[in-house]
Order: sequence, then C-alpha cells, then structure tokens
Amino acid sequence: MANGRAGVKAAIERHGDVHRLRMTSAAGQAVGIGVNIHVLRGVMIDCGFHRARAIIANAVRTLGVHGAIVTHYHEDHAGNVNLLAELDVPVSLRADTEAALRNQAAIRLYRRAVWGTPPALVRDVVPFVADGFECIHTPGHSSDHQIVFDRETGTLFSGDLWLGIRARILHASENPRQIVESLRIAAALNPERMFDAHRGPVSNPVRSLLAKADWMATTIGEIERRAAEGWSDARIVKEVLGGEEVAALFSGGEYARANFVKAVRRENSAKGEERDPSLRS
Repeated sequence: MANGRAGVKAAIERHGDVHRLRMTSAAGQAVGIGVNIHVLRGVMIDCGFHRARAIIANAVRTLGVHGAIVTHYHEDHAGNVNLLAELDVPVSLRADTEAALRNQAAIRLYRRAVWGTPPALVRDVVPFVADGFECIHTPGHSSDHQIVFDRETGTLFSGDLWLGIRARILHASENPRQIVESLRIAAALNPERMFDAHRGPVSNPVRSLLAKADWMATTIGEIERRAAEGWSDARIVKEVLGGEEVAALFSGGEYARANFVKAVRRENSAKGEERDPSLRS
C-alpha cells in the first residue's frame, strides 16, 4: 500500500474488470477504518475523503475515469466532488446529496481526524448519465443513500448498505427498519457480484444481503420485546448486541451500538403517535 500526502495510504486491486482503490489515513489505520473506491468501465463509484484528493486525481487520470456516481453525502464517500468538478469529470448524485454537500454540516473531531474536513461544494457539477448503470434509492444508512447496479455484468456497488451481516454499530441518524427494506430491494436485483464500500468484494451477494436483512429484522424484534418489558438501553445493548464498542467512546456516542436500540425506540414512538394523534405534543 503506497503512501500519499497527509498520511494517506492507497492500493489498487484488480477484480476482473473492476478496479478497487483501497484508501485509509494514518488515523484511520490506527482504528482499522478505510474506504474503497471502485471503477468499472471508466465510471468511478464514490470519490473518497478529502484528505485523499491527490490519490483520487491520479486515479481519474490513470484509470480513464470519464464520470462518477456518488452513493451518499458522507465525507468518506463524497469528499472530493469539488475536485471532480475542477477536473471536469461529470458526476451523478441525488438532489438531496448535492444539497447536503453544498450546505456542508460540521462534523465531529474523530471524523475530521480520520477523513479530514471536506469543503462545501461550490463548483457547478456537470450531470453524468452513466450508460448501463442504475442508481436505486436505498435509504436507512442515510436518507439519500443509493446503490449502483450494472446490469450488463450483474455487479452491485452497495455503498454503505451492507457493511457485514452482523454489523451492530450505527450512526445516530440511521434507521434500521429502512435498512432491512433496502437490503431486500438490493437482493431482488439478483446481483452476481457485490462490492461493499468498506469490505470490498462480498461473496454470495444475494445470500449475504438477505442474511443481513433477516438478522436485522430478528434483532429489531428482540430489542422491541425487551424494551416492552422495561429493559434499559444499556441492558439491551449488553444482552442483545454483545456490549458496546470502543467506537462509541471516541465518537462521543455518534457511532455506537446503543444507536441501534435508540433507533428502534424512536421508530416505535413515531408509530405510536401515528396511531394515536392525541400522543403528539
């Protein structure tokens, strides 16, 4: 893995006709966090974190990138949209993704340490129509999240939808029920190959997607049952999710297993208010 500027390390792997660009920062390497950019037929899926901009610029040149698709607004996936615009690379992204990038919200210290601080999008973006690639809205990880499917080769680029069958840790804003629905939508595409933005190539993609959907649905049910019995969040995290991870500490709770429990409670509360309007404040 070659060193880049600002402690960024990168390596390119070939998986048939797919180039996988693996990148991490010094801080990311210390905590075991990296991200993958994929290129198929000159189309780049996501554009990495801002600290890796020199590596992305080089990849655009060396891999013959003529367009890019962004799966969602998070800084490790969309941190170089401005750069692509500067390089005259057309970009396909959802309107809500573009709006989030143009009104860049502040991110916490741990994210700045790992990924760097992305600039707000100020450049005009040339729209990209990716021939043969289908973008499918799959919210849950974020409200704007989309997956990218190449029907010609049966290849699915799943962004941050999958992340492992029993990935228990969630961002504070994630919606596990939406993730389950989105996983089933992705599995229905019947992909022959799947590339995860953090795990890389995933074997048996349909089976893996459905296994995660089933595990999450079961886990949501377990959390609901224990919540109804009056269990505390801390007890549910310990007994159902195996206890908290160190990520909860360094992220100030923004990235934690407890967020899984909080999200289930939040959605149940919202459902209750929908059923009984008198409960609304």
